[in-house]
Amino acid sequence: MELLIGKLVLRSKIENLRKHPLVRNSVLYVITDAVNKAVPFLILPLLTHYLLPEDYGKVANYNVYLNLLVIFIGINVQSIVSVNFYRLDKVEIGKYVFNILFVLAITLTICGLIVFLFIEPIKNHLSVNTTFVITGLIIATSQVISNINLIIWRLEEQPLYFGSYQISQTVCDVTLSLILIILFQLSWQGRIIGIGTSSVLYALISMILLWKRGYLNISYNKQYINDIFRFCLPLIPHAISIWARAGADRLIISNLAGVSESGIYAAGFQFSLIISFLTLAFNNAFTPFVYKTLSISDQSVLAVKKLKLVKFTYLYIAALLLLTFIATLASDMLIDHFLSEKYSDAKMYVGWALFSQAFQGIYLMYVTYVFFVKKSASLAIVTFLCSALQVAASYYLVSIIGPLGAAYSNFAISLLNCIVVMILSSRVYPMPWLNFRKLLAK
Repeated sequence: MELLIGKLVLRSKIENLRKHPLVRNSVLYVITDAVNKAVPFLILPLLTHYLLPEDYGKVANYNVYLNLLVIFIGINVQSIVSVNFYRLDKVEIGKYVFNILFVLAITLTICGLIVFLFIEPIKNHLSVNTTFVITGLIIATSQVISNINLIIWRLEEQPLYFGSYQISQTVCDVTLSLILIILFQLSWQGRIIGIGTSSVLYALISMILLWKRGYLNISYNKQYINDIFRFCLPLIPHAISIWARAGADRLIISNLAGVSESGIYAAGFQFSLIISFLTLAFNNAFTPFVYKTLSISDQSVLAVKKLKLVKFTYLYIAALLLLTFIATLASDMLIDHFLSEKYSDAKMYVGWALFSQAFQGIYLMYVTYVFFVKKSASLAIVTFLCSALQVAASYYLVSIIGPLGAAYSNFAISLLNCIVVMILSSRVYPMPWLNFRKLLAK
């Protein structure tokens, strides 16, 4: 009898878990993001067949350039949308979005002037011509606009719209790129044109969707603009730190070891998508859930919810590290079967890439609390220092032991940044992270 009751209770818990919004949305995000990430991952064999390591290195470096422009043009404006979404009504959010676009016009102008002033060294570092350097400004701005549309879908808990948009844009990007590379033999230029065309097209689609859904209300508001700059500017160092860990190493390798070595390194780190899509997809569902939970006014209920959040976080970390270990063991086989022989040296980078991404996923679990209490300035200091250390360590190690030094640096800084942000999170927003007596209680 007791066994039967136990089975019924277990079945009830599983059913409740399956119906839980966080679990349901997480599964949808994982599926859609898996498809989205799988497309560029699956075309990697084609790209490595038609593109030499030097060509692939140019594409990788150009993506690093785009990501840097996104930081300074976009100044992480989607974060202020996230923070205010549940605090303001739809009309006011629409006004916020309009004023964000006004801010983007200002930041685009400033970044454009800087790019024109330093266009020659930028061209030399990227190994591309003036046209690609300038059009990067338009592509980056387009990506920021798409991100605004995506973050609102995420906050509305609409994973199907979120995923469909991302998947269709990726398919558009990849299809154009393959046509230009294979049929028109445009090499690395074809890949960049594919990225740029799809980015601009989907930015226009985003503008139309925001307008139709009531999230774009024309209303200039000086206070909103001041709030956007006040909240978002301190996030630039934080964003740069992420950029440094994900991209600065490629530029360093290009300059110290050659563009071909950068292409092989980038191909190896492309395998981190295996972990990246899981952590980012889950975070897309987890962040709104945490914001809603922490907004509960009843302190007794909130205390129980906090305990559940901590338990879940620890289980998530354990599962993520185990999965990363398994993926690392399988990495050699994947490269032997997926990539051209010209990229066989990428094997040495994959394990470091996977674990670096795993600790980035753990970091995302804790940084949510820092954003919730708007302690972006403190976060910026921590992550900027880690960023500076990342660049210095990568430069030194690459100059001493070659490109593998960048992989060592990437892993070490990812781990360090994760630990420091965990400590910062616990200080700015207390959670029962170390209350093991209650955590282990049934």
